[in-house]
Amino acid sequence: MPTYIVEDSDALRHLRKSILAAAEKAALAIRDLANEPAMSLLARMKFQDLGFHPIDDRRLNLVEQINQTFTYLVSLAAADYVLAHHVGAAPIQLNLGTSAGYDLVSMSAGVAGEVFAAVNRTNNRKLAKDLVKVSGADAPHKYVFFHCPAESPGCSRLELFPQVRLVALSADAVWGSM
Repeated sequence: MPTYIVEDSDALRHLRKSILAAAEKAALAIRDLANEPAMSLLARMKFQDLGFHPIDDRRLNLVEQINQTFTYLVSLAAADYVLAHHVGAAPIQLNLGTSAGYDLVSMSAGVAGEVFAAVNRTNNRKLAKDLVKVSGADAPHKYVFFHCPAESPGCSRLELFPQVRLVALSADAVWGSM
């Protein structure tokens, strides 16, 4: 599981640049497959290493690249949010991948957070699971950050988890304008 310690927005921009460069490489690989038969194309995307890890210099399948890319970008946007809303939040530890800990931790500002990207926030009960997980954090500031295309950006709290802030991030905050 990749863990990154970020001190400031420059470190976040550097990681974001790597993620977007890997996306560009994947787009070129997809363009090269334009004349593949449909099932061959889909099988190659799922089972062959046509994609690129968002940060590490290695190949992986496109489906995994898509999933990791958006989760990593939400993580970076979440860290940027924490840096902007919590004075002295740096350093922030980002756990990009599967981990027993929290996806985002700022020891100096007492922040713990979980992140996800999904078609909608109820997919696979991800929001419910993250709310339960982060509500148990020993931190005064608890968050679930997410990006779902149909969700309006903003910050809210849910009645069942009043100690957790729910932050819906816009596409612009996550990957920028296209």
